[in-house]
Amino acid sequence: MDTDTRLDLIETRNQLLDLISSYGQGFDNQDPDLLHSIWTEDATLTLGPWGTHAGVDQIMAAAEGFWAASPYMHHWTANPLLEIDLEAGTATAISALNCLCTYIETGTFHIGGNYRDCFVRQVDGRWLIAERVLDLAFYTPLPDWKPTQGSETDLVETGAGA
Repeated sequence: MDTDTRLDLIETRNQLLDLISSYGQGFDNQDPDLLHSIWTEDATLTLGPWGTHAGVDQIMAAAEGFWAASPYMHHWTANPLLEIDLEAGTATAISALNCLCTYIETGTFHIGGNYRDCFVRQVDGRWLIAERVLDLAFYTPLPDWKPTQGSETDLVETGAGA
């Protein structure tokens, strides 16, 4: 493999890992600009029992709904395995999900599974997510979970998570 191809693979891998991380950061920090920036216009986000959202506008509308229902989210994504096809301008990934979400009405839940991603390279060389599918392994209520320190301790006062 020549040096230019090796460099392209390294840069691509870093871009794909950043996209995976940006998804969690976008949701957790309620950052619509960051979240919007990672998708193709016709992307699909499939979240099992939380539905399929087709197109970046539907994905962003779903995010607004999730943020209203669960103002506290913490995504941890680990063990990404990437397959990159530079000639085709496509890539796939599978990564493990561990997420803690606190819903205003129903309390805190631990969510786990795997994300399966499909990426495409744009004409300008940037990579974007074309499809993300959650393979849900579990959705477990944590009825007694209450933060005792940190920025989310107001959950105790508001009753969320109780």
